[in-house]
Amino acid sequence: MENVIKTSSKFSAALSLPEESLMLSILLALEAVVDKLGGFLNPYLEDIIRLVVHSPEYTSGSKMKLRQKADAVRKLLTEKIPVRLALPPLLKMYPGTVEAGDSSLAVFFEMLGSLVGTMDRSSVGGYNETIFDHCLRALDLRRQHPVSIQNIDLVEKSIVNAMTALTMKLTETMFKPLFIRSIEWAESYGEENDSKDNVIDRAISFYGLVNKLAENHRSLFVSYFEYLLEGCVRHLTNIVKPKGAGLIQKKKKAKIQEAGSDIKENSVQTFKSWHLRALVISALHKCFLYDTGSRKFLDSSKFQVLLKPIVSQLIAEPPALLEEHPSIPSVNEVDELLVVCIGQMAVTAGTDLLWKPLNHEVLLQTRSDKIRSRILGLRIVKYLMDNLKEEYLVFLPETIPFLGELLEDLELPVKSLAQDVLKEMESMSGESLQQYL
Repeated sequence: MENVIKTSSKFSAALSLPEESLMLSILLALEAVVDKLGGFLNPYLEDIIRLVVHSPEYTSGSKMKLRQKADAVRKLLTEKIPVRLALPPLLKMYPGTVEAGDSSLAVFFEMLGSLVGTMDRSSVGGYNETIFDHCLRALDLRRQHPVSIQNIDLVEKSIVNAMTALTMKLTETMFKPLFIRSIEWAESYGEENDSKDNVIDRAISFYGLVNKLAENHRSLFVSYFEYLLEGCVRHLTNIVKPKGAGLIQKKKKAKIQEAGSDIKENSVQTFKSWHLRALVISALHKCFLYDTGSRKFLDSSKFQVLLKPIVSQLIAEPPALLEEHPSIPSVNEVDELLVVCIGQMAVTAGTDLLWKPLNHEVLLQTRSDKIRSRILGLRIVKYLMDNLKEEYLVFLPETIPFLGELLEDLELPVKSLAQDVLKEMESMSGESLQQYL
């Protein structure tokens, strides 16, 4: 083993064909010994893991044969070596892995996620806090901006996947304190001199995790939005939380409701703020989508707290030159999220007592001077008609005057969409509505 490790460390990333063949042979040898000897390799585990995680020729994908064989060795290490032996040397590699860059970090957390997948109940009970806390620290890389990382989205995706794999094995008693810890982490300042941008970085990482947890745990995760309600409203209305404020407090509903009117229609958002709001809207859409239990999360009071902050996004101005940042959600992606989020909010609410204020708030946005806001308002009205069907007819007397204005809009896309909505209304009601316009 010592000779294999020593030989493998002699090569650089610029491999000639004979060197590449020799590197492949080393991986084949490692594959064989890990497969046959497993836990007996304990004295050499640190060196083996360092080799397959830090070596760029085994992580970058520039040499596809080497990358694929290295993937096989990494997977075998997590399957053949007991967790109690494999976890300590793997976690010990982390600081060097950050210095090694994106690809190494991605495979590090793929290995960690794979190791989590092999854990039995006793291992989960013994190591879940250690693994979760380690991942939470790594989730701070977006805020820390290490020079070695060029593609934070790739790294963050692998961290979130490992955390999600762990949560799938936890009982509610295990999961709840870890999740609350992650909320406290997301809402606290990392350092005394942290800028607002850095605080937003942490929130972006956190809501990326929330989206993945909601996607995987579905209805089981919905109740945890109780802890996120205040944060969601704050991020959507751009209110900065004061330093040192309590983190998971009792909701001051009246105060939160007022926040919906605090957004300035003409304020141009930063890229990070736009990214964060997109993640919050996406998370809330998943919350509404999976809120199917007997005790609904979206009751009347939460509906009223969330309505204005969410609908206010229809008039929020996108950042300039957004198309030059492909890693940030585009205007089209955010528009689609807004339509399905607000539409699903109505469907989940399930009562015309809540549909009426939602329909009214959406219609008010169609009087904005922004084309995007008017089109979004119409798209949401169409979504409501498509999903509420005949139950939407009761709102026609309020909707028709707004529609009449939009049918005379100077912008062709708005006018055209308004005509489509009118046709659908007439089809649904079974009568011509021209006389009411």
